[in-house]
Amino acid sequence: MKSLLLCTTLALALPLCAAAASVDDYAWHKRLLIVFASQSSLPELAKQRALIADAKAGFSERDMLSIEVIGNQVQGTTDSADALRQRYHVAPDTFRVLLIGKDGGVKIDSHEPVEMQRVFGTIDTMPMRREEAQRNKPKS
Repeated sequence: MKSLLLCTTLALALPLCAAAASVDDYAWHKRLLIVFASQSSLPELAKQRALIADAKAGFSERDMLSIEVIGNQVQGTTDSADALRQRYHVAPDTFRVLLIGKDGGVKIDSHEPVEMQRVFGTIDTMPMRREEAQRNKPKS
């Protein structure tokens, strides 16, 4: 009984532990869409969240994760809000959306919500993404 409880607890906890990592840990593995906002009530944040929610299939297809930095709260990474703001030079009272490539470079930097067609179009023109698409193409 104890071992069953332990296994169940571990099975539930492991996905939570693996879900968040440092931005540096995602390098060469994931593309990041980082959304910065001073507070959760901003209309720009609500719009960006809706755009992201409508495009989840495209995120998985392109090895993407979204990270939110709202006030002092961070979702999607173990980095602190202050550390991320310093790293990407984002003021605390600013709304900003950054697309970070697998190489760690900033590919899109916007002070307004970004349409996902723009994000996906930017990614799909990257040489690394084209190689990934070729590798994942079904063989006939």
